[in-house]
This record gives sequence, C-alpha cells and structure tokens, in this order.
Amino acid sequence: MRQPWYWFTRPRRRFGSNIRSSHQCAIRPPKENLLPSLNVPNNDGSFALFAAEPMPQDTFPPLGSEINVLMVWPRFPASFWGFEGVLEMIPERAMTPPLGLITVAALCPPGWNLRLIDHAFDELHDEDLKWADLVMVSAMHAQRHDAMDVLARARALGRRTFIGGPWASTEPELLLRAADHVLVGEAEEAFAGIAKALEDGTAQALYRIADKPDMTNSPVPRYDLLRRDKYTSMPIQFSRGCPFQCEFCDIITIYGRKPRMKSTAQMTEALDVLLKLGWRNEVFIVDDNFIGNSARALALAKDLTAWQTTHKRPFSFYTEASIDLADRPELLAAMVEANFMYVFIGIETPSGEALKESKKFQNLRHDNAKQIRAIQEAGLWVLGGFIVGFDSDAEDIFDRQLEFIEKTSIAWAMAGVLQAPPTTALYDRMKREGRLYEDSQATSNFSAPNFRTVLPLPVLLRGLSGLLDRLYQAEPFFERAFRSLVVWKPRGQRPPELPMSYNLKVLFASMWTQGVKSGYKRAYWKFLGRVIRHWAFDPAKQWLAFMVLLSAHHFVIYAGQVAAELERECEALERAPVAAQGHASATAEAATA
Repeated sequence: MRQPWYWFTRPRRRFGSNIRSSHQCAIRPPKENLLPSLNVPNNDGSFALFAAEPMPQDTFPPLGSEINVLMVWPRFPASFWGFEGVLEMIPERAMTPPLGLITVAALCPPGWNLRLIDHAFDELHDEDLKWADLVMVSAMHAQRHDAMDVLARARALGRRTFIGGPWASTEPELLLRAADHVLVGEAEEAFAGIAKALEDGTAQALYRIADKPDMTNSPVPRYDLLRRDKYTSMPIQFSRGCPFQCEFCDIITIYGRKPRMKSTAQMTEALDVLLKLGWRNEVFIVDDNFIGNSARALALAKDLTAWQTTHKRPFSFYTEASIDLADRPELLAAMVEANFMYVFIGIETPSGEALKESKKFQNLRHDNAKQIRAIQEAGLWVLGGFIVGFDSDAEDIFDRQLEFIEKTSIAWAMAGVLQAPPTTALYDRMKREGRLYEDSQATSNFSAPNFRTVLPLPVLLRGLSGLLDRLYQAEPFFERAFRSLVVWKPRGQRPPELPMSYNLKVLFASMWTQGVKSGYKRAYWKFLGRVIRHWAFDPAKQWLAFMVLLSAHHFVIYAGQVAAELERECEALERAPVAAQGHASATAEAATA
C-alpha cells in the first residue's frame, strides 16, 4: 500500500510499522569492543565523519572484492494495503517491489554479484543462502518475524548478515543480536565506505549514519534485478522528509522536517530506465509527502508533463500528499496534466481537538471536506487515512469518522487505531506519562495500541470493529465507491494501456471469483452495471472503476476478518480486564494473517 527511504525501505504507506517489539531470537554471545568512527569519502575527495558507537562486536574476516550478495525482502503479513484478495485474481503476486533494496544495489561496487529474493512470492532455499557471502535484509517492523527467520537461517549456514531499514533504524540494539551488521540511517553517502570495509575485513557491527544525505547523490535503482511482471506498480522517489510536526509521525524524526529532493534529471532518468525495460503499468511516486516542497513539486510535475509528451504518455502516476494540496490549484492542475490519477491524503480525523492535540495543524486551516472535494473535482481521485484513539476522542468518534468518509465519498478509507512509534513525540509523551507499553507486540493500526488510551480499550476496539464493518459491508462500500467516481472529474488522464489478453484474463477471473463464488455477488453485478451505463466511453473512469471493483474482494473480506477479531479481543478484555489493560499486546492483524 509504505515513502522516504532508509536503507532498504518498502514503498508503501507505513501505519504503525515501527512499533517496538519484544521479539527476541537465539543468538551467539557477542564480544565487547569499541567501534571507531568511520571516515567516508565524499564525491569531492574530502571525508565525512560518521559515528560508530560502542556496541557488541565480533571480528569479521574480509569478504574480498567479488562478493556474492543475496538481498532478501521479507514477507509481510496480510494487511489493509496488501490487497491480498485482489492478488488472487491477477497475474501479479505483489503490489510494489522493495525500492530501498534496489537503491542499495545500485550503490554496490560493480564487482559484487547481486541477486534479489522477494519473499512475497519467491521461495528462499538453503542453496540460495549457501551461494551468498553476504545476506542483506531489509525490514519494516511488520516484517520482523519473517526477517528474523531469514537472519536465523543465514546465520545457521554460516553466512554473514547485514540488516537495514526502518526497523533496524529504530531498534538496532535488538537486531545486533540477530545480524552481524546493522545500519541506522540513510545509505547513499556512507555505503561506499561500508562496502570497502566489508571487502577488506574492517567492517563494524553497527553503523549509525546521523547526517541526511543529499538526494542528488541517490542513484537510479536497479530495476533490472526485479521480476517486474510480478508487481502491479514500480516505485520511484522524489523527496524525503516533511515540513510538518504531527506528534504520531516518525517520518519527521527519521528523515527530518526539511524536504530533500532529487533533480528532475534523476527522475526522468529512472523513468527512461523503466521505459527501456518494457514497463507500461503504474508508477508510484513514494514520497510520504510529495508536496513537502510545493515549489519543487510543481516544477517536477511540469517536467514530467514534458517527458510524458515526448514519450507518448506511457505511465500513470499516484502518490501521497498533505491536504494543503487543495490550496494549490496550479500544482493540482500540473499533476493532473502529468497524468497523476489518484492521491493518498492523511486526513486522520474530523475532530479539531484531536488535530490540535496531535499538532496536525495543516489540517486545521480550512474545511477538510471542502478541500477533499476540491482535489476530486480538480482531477485526482482521493483515498485517505483515518485514526481513532486520540486522548480527546469521545465515544461518538466512530460515527463522526463514518459520517466524514461517507460525505467525502472516499472509497478506500483506511481507519485504524493510533499507535506511538519509537522516536516520535507521541512515544516520548506516553513514556513520560507512564502510559507506554514498551513490550507491545503491535504491528499495525488494527492492533491494540502500544500505550494506555483515554477511551477504555474495549470501547476503542469495539468502536473500530463497528466502523470497519460499516465501511466495508459490500453494499455501502460499492455505493460509496460509485459516488467517488461521480465526484471525481478526470481531465484527460490516460490509464495504463495493458494488453487485451491481460484485461480479459482479469475480467473473467473477477466475474468468476466475485460475480459467481462470492457472498456479495448481487452488489458486484449492480455496481458493474452502473459503471457500464454511466462510463462506457470514459477510459479513465472505466479503469478506476474496475480497480475499485477488484478491491472489494480484498476490503470486504479483510475488513470483516479484522472486525471479527477485534470483537473477539474485546470479549477477551471484558473477561480479564485488569490483565488485559496491563499488557495490551494481542494483534488483530497477526490473527488474520
């Protein structure tokens, strides 16, 4: 579904992805040593100093200059943005590939031999691990179980292991027990020195990169390493960082509040590579806030329009942005002209008190419902994120959220519980107030919160269960989806042009799976009939309507599973309220995976 990038980060929106874990693994005892500072060469020949902290360390032998590197992207559990139900009906096996891994691949020395395994669909065999001199793993917190399994298997076979990514950057001490090397931070300006150290036997256990790299030093990712036919979209990144100060967001604490951008030339070079490799489907610009620097975003959108015109508009784009996009009509128009189709907006809540409490001040400037409608009418279809569980939330917040989502006709509305990721201001506040559950197993915004909430936990979880149930019952979902297409006013955008054989294969799979076998077949055919009657000659609306049609097989089923699990958790809390309040660690997502 994930983004600015640490080393090895996945391009999807991350809801509660860095929540602290108490998961441990069996490891060999480390030796104590002091890690010296690492002098890393800059492009101009000078050296930047990166601090390597005193941590447990083994002595690592040199790997030589021709290293066999196996890059592994661990498996995710089922999730809201995983679209597992959709993947049952299409040839692809995952939504997006690991942009961070293929970016690091581009930083590796040319003498290294690289292979990549995406555990979403690739099997990891012992022979793969035995081939490797070095196993590189990337992981978000939600992937921690499979990541630990990969690291343990590699270590059991005597392979060197290296982990980076959001989870490693928030819990490096934990991961030093499971991996030989851990990197905290962004890799572009440090990896040349790290690679040399791995080759010559001076590599350290922990690399903590404090400086934020210049994005113009980020290379074109190694898209050629991917099995591209297994993905629905290809990721590309323009910027890292966000200027706002939302209390619950770890983007600003990890990547900073000053957005850093790539050049237009870097962006179009990546698009040239994708075009040359034969890619013709969607391109996801993965920034957590594409308009963090709105002037630069506007310039890029205009340049993307020129590139699209030159190349006969081969790609459609989608991205994530803050709600103040609605206040920038020139930028909106430029994005639409560049062939952006839809945008994710972090709306969070209709409660002004909750927005003030969480310091999401950018959502307090104007009427959010009117802003969403302005974006829709300007030509971008809107999907949104919503949160319950703020301190100021009363028991009517679930009805208020539903009312807002229905009013704004947001078909894909991700509603979840507030979490406090490590490094955030909310995490620090909960810790100061003695409300933090530091041993929480929470992995998503459908998990019990990792802190003691003001709303009683059974009220919060049951309220979310009811909200999800009302949002994703088939009839109301399809009705809201239809309204979303009515209010969306595309302005000449062109959807991806896929082979007719592909389209027919997916259509027949949908008709059989959803129109014949599903429990919501009547609502399915009603929606499909309305789409044909209204937009038979509108390619953009036809395409998006069919995406929404397919998505029902994920959202209707998955939301129902999560709602049922939340209800079971509430019943368990009511049977043992004291123990449950003291250790809120059960997760609905893990139970439904």
